[in-house]
Amino acid sequence: MMFFRSLTVVLCVLSVCAVTSAEVVKDNSFLIEEAYNQEAGVVQFIQSYQYIDPAHEWTYNFTNEIPITDETHQFSYVIPVMKLNGVEEETQVGDVLLNYRYQLLNTDLVAIAPRFTLILPTGDYKKGFGNGVAGFQFNQAVSLTLSEKWTNHWNAGFTYTPDAKNSDGDTASVFGFNFGTSVVYNVTPKTNLLCEFAFNNAESVVAQDTKANESTYYIVPGIRTAFDVGQETEVVPGIGALLGLGPSAVEHERGVFVYLSIESKLW
Repeated sequence: MMFFRSLTVVLCVLSVCAVTSAEVVKDNSFLIEEAYNQEAGVVQFIQSYQYIDPAHEWTYNFTNEIPITDETHQFSYVIPVMKLNGVEEETQVGDVLLNYRYQLLNTDLVAIAPRFTLILPTGDYKKGFGNGVAGFQFNQAVSLTLSEKWTNHWNAGFTYTPDAKNSDGDTASVFGFNFGTSVVYNVTPKTNLLCEFAFNNAESVVAQDTKANESTYYIVPGIRTAFDVGQETEVVPGIGALLGLGPSAVEHERGVFVYLSIESKLW
């Protein structure tokens, strides 16, 4: 109960402290991707922290989004650091993601941006922090502007890792898929309420050529706000509650998601 009371206080503080501006906050959701690439010369640095109870595990992600000449093409990378509770508690870097995203469409009403990702085997698969081999991921993001106050975002994609390894060195090709949607309500252009739904299904290697399947379901209500620092930099903090649904609710999974973005025009 103390966690959710503290979360409520933080949400209220963020709402009261928000700075109103004419430009609406974009591309700052939590588990759902918005289909907006960075504008020319604008680089975004994102930090996120996700804590899950009762497993008492957490993941910290550092993401850097960089436009390639203009908003049509975007490169980004994600460096994850995770704490896992296995036989022993471990905190290590996981598999790094290298992303290319193409701005297929961006109008006043609809934006579409497919993402192609190479997953590098940087995590220690022997301790559960990676798959031991390179993998591939695809995600399709679609954003719909419903009105001046409401925006709707949709994600769907998959992950494929050939000959993934478990901690014993057994291998099998694993596949996973994801689906999600969110609604964003603009209390002011710079203060937004969010409600996200994220579903993930993933296979894991349990023995040679043998796989297990697991799904997670989360709903994430939250808030984000934005502050202008000078004329070229925008800072966007956000916070949300992770609430398990379906099997995740049966296992009493819940947690918190903390977000911080710094976006600057560097050239």
